[in-house]
Amino acid sequence: MSDTRSSSATTKLSTGSYDWGLLTIVSALLIFGLVMVFSASFPWAMTFYTSPFHFVIQQLRWLALGLAAMAVAAMIPYTVWERWSVLMMGVGLLALMAVIVAGDTVLGATRTLFNGRVQPSEPVKIVILIYVSTWLASKGDRIRQINYGLIPFGILMGIVTGLIVAQPNISTAILIVATASIIFFLAGAELKQLLIGAGIALITFWLVITRSGYAKGRVDAYLTSVLDPLSSSNWQIGQAAEAIVRGGPTGVGLGKSIEKLPNNLPLSWSDNIFAIIGEELGLIGSLLVILLFALLAYRGFRIASESPDMFGSLLAVGITSLIVLQALIHIAVAVAMAPPTGVTLPYISYGGSSLVTTLGATGILLNISRYRGAPLAMRPQGGLSYASFNFGWRNRGTRLSGAGSRSPSRKSTGRTALTRRSGQPRKQAVGRSGGRSSSRSRTASR
Repeated sequence: MSDTRSSSATTKLSTGSYDWGLLTIVSALLIFGLVMVFSASFPWAMTFYTSPFHFVIQQLRWLALGLAAMAVAAMIPYTVWERWSVLMMGVGLLALMAVIVAGDTVLGATRTLFNGRVQPSEPVKIVILIYVSTWLASKGDRIRQINYGLIPFGILMGIVTGLIVAQPNISTAILIVATASIIFFLAGAELKQLLIGAGIALITFWLVITRSGYAKGRVDAYLTSVLDPLSSSNWQIGQAAEAIVRGGPTGVGLGKSIEKLPNNLPLSWSDNIFAIIGEELGLIGSLLVILLFALLAYRGFRIASESPDMFGSLLAVGITSLIVLQALIHIAVAVAMAPPTGVTLPYISYGGSSLVTTLGATGILLNISRYRGAPLAMRPQGGLSYASFNFGWRNRGTRLSGAGSRSPSRKSTGRTALTRRSGQPRKQAVGRSGGRSSSRSRTASR
């Protein structure tokens, strides 16, 4: 009887509903984004295009594609990505190489393919998270050893960021390294490894900045504008600061921005949309946007803490961190706390590859949320679960918590998984229910 109830509860957990809190937050950001894209773009659209709805219509098309990607990703068991991580990583590296060889150059940067329609670095961000999560989940305690942890991690980051910096796209490279480092730390890497890696990264960053005229110009403009953004020699920083100041506490009103007019703040509907939010909706509107991203971070990290396995937890942390860090970088540029980066505001800014990629990643996060609290034996099939991973991962020094107390030990997990698949539950698979099994466990522990 008890075995039947346990099996029913497990099945219910493993096929649970999506995280509706996360869906609600994302929906609010998307709707708000459509409103702000129209508000920020219609003066430019009226001047240079035939319809004031030009940009918002394009955004709706990308949104439809992104929602389709999110729906598909939400239905695919997240362990499928684990199985295909190596192939996806290979394709991603080839795409980055293709940008360098045959990419489209716009405003001094070569970042896109097919006449600007596709920016490979956007989906590659998610591919890297999937690959790194798979790799870290398979290493176990060995991640604490420099030759198994820091060195291969550093080589991987060096290859990927090198291809991205060559475009040049330094902001995306920083975002990838920061997010990957977070999950590297949470997977159990020692602090000294992170300090060594940070030192190497800072030296590399300094070398890139001092030898790249593109990057040096942006950093110099930022440094000269830190004390007085309004008088900055960099046009974008100065105009964004003016927009924020003009907005005040309550804003000038929706649709009444001055900085979005042609010849003022460039790309006000994408790279600088938060400045327009600050101008039109003021401090109150800006804080509400920040609150939504804070709530999204809470939901994402909660999903990670309740995931039944290490791969799911690391991937959920990575996706959540990537989205939130990207939002923080975008906001930091608007308030003159970071140099202009070209980073969009997730879910809100106008954009094709960025919006579709973010929504696709959200779909993966939603799928992980379906298995919150599920015993590891009911983990969705398709990955490398039973063959490669030690299911005692939460006792290995990882810094994630939440699902570990519900996770059976490695030995019992394997036996339980096998008997459940065959449809013949065995009481001896659970140490508490059989006297002989319990006594064996106590003897083994002694």
